[in-house]
Amino acid sequence: MGRTSSGTDEKLIQTGIRLARVRGLGGFTVRELCAESQVNLGMFHYCFINKDNFDRALLSTLYENLMKNIRLEVSDDKSARANVLNILLAIQRFVRENRRLLSSLAGDVFSGNAKIIDFIGRNFTHHISVLLAQLERAEKEGQLVLKDAANAALVLAMPVVFPQLVAGLDERVPLPWKGRVRPSVTALFSDKGAAERIQVLVGAVFKGEK
Repeated sequence: MGRTSSGTDEKLIQTGIRLARVRGLGGFTVRELCAESQVNLGMFHYCFINKDNFDRALLSTLYENLMKNIRLEVSDDKSARANVLNILLAIQRFVRENRRLLSSLAGDVFSGNAKIIDFIGRNFTHHISVLLAQLERAEKEGQLVLKDAANAALVLAMPVVFPQLVAGLDERVPLPWKGRVRPSVTALFSDKGAAERIQVLVGAVFKGEK
């Protein structure tokens, strides 16, 4: 990683987040980033050395924001069910806000990009641990319909994340939705549609209202 310098690194990261949310992580060059940030190229190299280091710093900042939001929503005073619901809603908002960026990362993962896979494996898994901890609590309390917490996590996670990744792909490379299908698909990607799906999923995984 590079060196920090009087807030310049943070300025570059925030500009990078804004650009990546529109274009994807690989959708802008260092020169474009510096021009948008009104920072000279030498300061970029002083702070980050290269684009790979910058990309890691940007992703780490985004993920730290997700975990901060999750920590605000999770409390021992709340039921496991309420905590799981809030975690899933926080994850959905995060994926929705960053879906173009994350859809491009998903492409890197599916294509076998070892560096990206290693980085995600090392740095993007704590939210899963937090979700599993709440599901394990629910399992101990006899609240789960499914056999164990791991199965419940699989049932809950993919329907929350996958539609937004598809939406991100559709925004980057428009998919051939035909005629009346597109409005229905657009509704599927909305916050309202996502919240309704999450409520249904949690209701299916938990036994009754706790």
